[in-house]
Amino acid sequence: MADRELNIITRQKTIRYVVFDSEISTDDTLTISDFSSITAFALFKLSDGSSVTATKSTNVLTITTVSLTDEKVIGIVIGIT
Repeated sequence: MADRELNIITRQKTIRYVVFDSEISTDDTLTISDFSSITAFALFKLSDGSSVTATKSTNVLTITTVSLTDEKVIGIVIGIT
């Protein structure tokens, strides 16, 4: 009997989502610690429903909408754990 090496053909990653609210300003970062990487996201101001722009890098969102100061938002983030 021998201990054989595995040849992994495919690996399952778990995709999940998080819904949250937060108070943000321009250039703030939001770290989504539940994820190793963010697949997609959407952010909206609670005051008028308009969208908020951001960039993503691994599991961090950086707010890029101009002139936001302590704006209450709601967001959804889809990512890989």
